[in-house]
Amino acid sequence: MTARRGEPAMWLVPHTHWDREWYEPHDVFRARLVMMVDGLLDLLEAEPECRFTLDGQAAAVLDYLEIRPGAAGRVRGAVERGQLDIGPFLILLDEFCCDGESIVRNLELGVAACEAMGGAMRVGYLPDMFGHAAQMPQILRGFGLADAALWRGVPAGVERDAFMWQALDGEAVRVEYLWDGYGSALKLFEPPEKADRLIGAYLERHARRFAGAPPAGMYGTDHMAPRTDLMGMVRAHNRSHPGTAVGVATLGQVVASRDHSDPALAALPVVRGEMRSHALGNILPGVLSVRTGLKQAMAQAERALTTAERFDAWIGGPDRAAFFARGWGLVVESSAHDSVTGCGADSTAEEVEARLHVAAHVARGAIDTGFADLGRHAPSGDVAVYNPSGWDMPVQAELVVEGEPSQLPGSVQLLEVLGTTLGDEDVAARDLPRILRRIHGRELFGRQIREWGFPAPGELRLVVADIAPGVFDLDAFATELERRRRECDPGQRWRVRIVTPPSMRVLVGARAPGTGVVAVGIGRRGPHGRPVRAGGAWLDNGLVRVEVEEPGTVSVTDLPTGRTVRGALALVDEGDRGDSYNFGPLDAGAVGEPARVSVSLLEGGPLRGRLGIDRTYRLPAGLDAEDRSRRSSAVVDQVVRTTVELREEEPFARVCVDLVNAAADHRLRVLVPTGERGVGGSASAGQYGVTMRGRGGEGGWGEYPLPTYPATRFVSAGGVAIHTDRLMEYEVVDGDPADAIALTVVRAVGLMSVNLHPLRDEPAGSEIPVPGAQYLGRRVRTEFAIDLSCPDWSGSDVVRHSDQFRLAPVVAEGTGPAADRGRADGLAPRGRPAARTTGRVCLESLRRRGGGLEARFVNYHHRDEVLGAMMRGLWDRAGLDGRIVEELVDPATMVVPASTILTLRTHAGTTTGAEA
Repeated sequence: MTARRGEPAMWLVPHTHWDREWYEPHDVFRARLVMMVDGLLDLLEAEPECRFTLDGQAAAVLDYLEIRPGAAGRVRGAVERGQLDIGPFLILLDEFCCDGESIVRNLELGVAACEAMGGAMRVGYLPDMFGHAAQMPQILRGFGLADAALWRGVPAGVERDAFMWQALDGEAVRVEYLWDGYGSALKLFEPPEKADRLIGAYLERHARRFAGAPPAGMYGTDHMAPRTDLMGMVRAHNRSHPGTAVGVATLGQVVASRDHSDPALAALPVVRGEMRSHALGNILPGVLSVRTGLKQAMAQAERALTTAERFDAWIGGPDRAAFFARGWGLVVESSAHDSVTGCGADSTAEEVEARLHVAAHVARGAIDTGFADLGRHAPSGDVAVYNPSGWDMPVQAELVVEGEPSQLPGSVQLLEVLGTTLGDEDVAARDLPRILRRIHGRELFGRQIREWGFPAPGELRLVVADIAPGVFDLDAFATELERRRRECDPGQRWRVRIVTPPSMRVLVGARAPGTGVVAVGIGRRGPHGRPVRAGGAWLDNGLVRVEVEEPGTVSVTDLPTGRTVRGALALVDEGDRGDSYNFGPLDAGAVGEPARVSVSLLEGGPLRGRLGIDRTYRLPAGLDAEDRSRRSSAVVDQVVRTTVELREEEPFARVCVDLVNAAADHRLRVLVPTGERGVGGSASAGQYGVTMRGRGGEGGWGEYPLPTYPATRFVSAGGVAIHTDRLMEYEVVDGDPADAIALTVVRAVGLMSVNLHPLRDEPAGSEIPVPGAQYLGRRVRTEFAIDLSCPDWSGSDVVRHSDQFRLAPVVAEGTGPAADRGRADGLAPRGRPAARTTGRVCLESLRRRGGGLEARFVNYHHRDEVLGAMMRGLWDRAGLDGRIVEELVDPATMVVPASTILTLRTHAGTTTGAEA
């Protein structure tokens, strides 16, 4: 291959792939980063022809500038001179371990940060992600990015160094395919004296793949500093071998030089949807199931932030944008492909999980600032409930009310009769003043003093309650207490009792409008159409019936259709000799039969019914100490509590599998039969799309293709849908009498990577012990729901059901006029819901932005759907980056094409705040 006029024979792209945290925690790697970037800036300033790509993530620059703030001008100068490419992402994420909105916010934050430092690279650089989500091309296009560059997951049919990648809606980006990884050119200068021959041989050997275009040779690898002698070697080669001249460029410059004409793009191969093939590179699928606490923390933080933003959009009031910026920043930096994946050191996993918990705390704090306003929408003694879903849905809330169980109406569920004594102590008269120190205004033990008295000599009685009408005269109480103390001997014993009126913890229900509020309390009219009934081992709400079978499994029946699956919730445990990257199966040693089973009725309705199934399994304690290919002969008791729950008006059964992990080196899965044999595949929702998958994976490189896959919202197979509240690994497995969906509850391993893996040809990293990934002694909770009411997922309400399962309402104690208690219609909310939907298109994000509101909807269905949204004010259609692409659309009637992400922003000048 020889150079064409004006072009080199090949491009060389110097870069580093900077894992922000991995086998070392973030600040250890950052110390190395600072030294590397110091040298890089010196090199760029000394070598004007040198170019460098700083890994596609703005975080590398931001981390550096936190330590070297004085270098900001040097960074900007290098970017503006075209020597340095940064961004467009804030972080190089794992596309499957977070949800779609996190990907959008990642690009929002990354582009904004890069623009402040000279400009973002116009390439969606995805070099080391462990597979690629189906909707990524649509997301990139939403930010005006027409190109991507990536490596892993590409199917075997791609034999070019470029292809077109289509999202589920048909939008496409041109991909600069890093077919030999992000270090493809590293060997061309090793040793330097053989560079001329190595470059020529490389170009000749792969000429067919390049199809006449100068290939991009990626010169860099993990945490690699730039070579100070690289430009000298390139110049020497070009002088002696002009026919195979090498040009040095950033990745953005290479992509910009490509032919983007319609004929050139039409000639490229086309790949549609997600890319999780093992054929041309390892995708390391075991990261989906290791350290499940990280996946749970990520999902909880994402939901907390989107709920807080929706609540903020409804409640209005003070600006909370800074809270959300902090929360999303923590989530996005935790989404890195060596962070939330859990495939790093224990110290890294601990830091990431703590960071995600803080993100959820930030969201909770933002909501807390609006509790007072929310509480005004329900009378004292009731609660105000905000529904964050775009759809109307039944909501439930717990209340503490005074009275006796016999006084409850049939529509209210008694949960617990509370004790009346908060304090009963024997106190010497001289110590009575300490009682006063416990009182703060009117508050005592977290409640309000309602009355006080001295029922008998040497006895003080204080009555406290959540609601205390009238006035409490602290001075009068203190004066009387002091008088009585002085009248008795200092050592005389007093009985001091602090009591509450008889009270109960109860469950109440109502129906709340989408992104709106309803008042809920005793005497208010709730759904109550299909109350939950229960027996010792069954639950029934008129839509679903659940019955416990032997040995602790359940049958689930969809009552309107009569469809039933039996044997659900069986548990199967297998040994795992793999690592954090890949499951390593053993030939034998699976455990599926419990040693002991007990069943109990925990709640009997009418609003909520719960069954508890306790099973004890005798599991091998780990792998054999002498032979990792078999399980240990030592056994441990593994107790698993499974709770099955039905709620009034819900067409699915909620399940919680709860355990404290007792065994090492194993994988525990729960099975849900599909009711069919020969199930051909599955549909799985996540990252703003639904992907159809077969029963097998494509192999061919260095990793055996286990057919385990990710599900973030739901998975549907054989007419059974399972709703999830976080990323879960699943597999459709053969079964008798029906195939089943297997969900991974816990996968425990002790090594970051093993050198010799039964399903992988090469190590994925160093063989570093990670005892924390064994989860020994750690509580693991897995929640999901079984839904038989949507056998044809795309023509059903399965997405609405997943919202109902995943989204918890915001509940505040009522502070409105007590006279409004008992009104069956509730109180009118302050302003209409901001984005209430009636069709099958899902509201995914609602927030205040740019002086108005922004609403993001996703049509997960593979067919066009009418949006059917009732929204305040006038709206424009926008790109994901906020650009207005169509003015004054009608959310009520507009059609959302299949698999489309739709962003709407309020039209300039529209009033959207909550109305008085």
